[in-house]
Amino acid sequence: MINIKTATYQWLMLLALTSLSFGLAETDYLGKNILLPVLLATLIKGSIVIDRFMALRHVAGPWRIIVLTWLLAVLGTIWFSFTRI
Repeated sequence: MINIKTATYQWLMLLALTSLSFGLAETDYLGKNILLPVLLATLIKGSIVIDRFMALRHVAGPWRIIVLTWLLAVLGTIWFSFTRI
């Protein structure tokens, strides 16, 4: 069971990372300059959602690995798409 205090801190972390990503996207920097920080923030946010809010942290079997692999595949595809330009 998730402690309410822990869940609140994680929710605040999600808000902070979302604000950071939005702030970076609104700057005058171009794609490759902000790509890595935004993708890293997205990876951290995805991990929090997968572990805590999807409750896959203590799940037996391959479910957590499957979802994390999917997240890494999506982020890798985005990275590849932007770096090939």
